[in-house]
Amino acid sequence: MTNKDIYKLDPGKIAQLLTQSSRQLDEVTLSALFNARQNALKRQSVRAPVFTLAPASAHVHWADRLVPHSAQPWVAAALLIATLIVGTGVWQHVQEQQINELDVAILTDDLPIEAFVE
Repeated sequence: MTNKDIYKLDPGKIAQLLTQSSRQLDEVTLSALFNARQNALKRQSVRAPVFTLAPASAHVHWADRLVPHSAQPWVAAALLIATLIVGTGVWQHVQEQQINELDVAILTDDLPIEAFVE
């Protein structure tokens, strides 16, 4: 059986086969399997998503309605990129204003002498 064949298996048919096979087991084995499953479920840790907009303890149901959980990292990345672009634009604008003020001061001879001595 190849990997492609594994993906073609019907989950319903697998469940049916497992159910039929479990009917052939004795009570002791079924009880041991049930206890092993319960112990495994108790030890299984519930992990919060690695990347999320809300803390793991918060139960924010409205966020799932607005943005699906799979899209939340993309939305956060887009917000971060937009913030960086806007911040860079503001920084460049401030730099241009300072350079323009300095140019005007040099051209009008309003620059203090301390600016030339450095």
